[in-house]
Amino acid sequence: MKSDRKEIATTIANDPTSYKLCMVCGAIVDKSADTCPDCYAYRFDENSEAVANAALDLAVKPKTAVSHLDLTPEE
Repeated sequence: MKSDRKEIATTIANDPTSYKLCMVCGAIVDKSADTCPDCYAYRFDENSEAVANAALDLAVKPKTAVSHLDLTPEE
């Protein structure tokens, strides 16, 4: 998985129709997700312009939230 937030944002902004925006926590998730992996919400904004704008906004902000990927146990 890519770790650079700007690179991830560019990938999402280039193909926003493959993603959707969680209306509860603001996470950007794959379009096939039924629930948000971070907050388990099921309300999403699938507007491609909203997804692209959110990706670009998140790219310039420092990471402040803990995602489900941060919670995986280390071996």
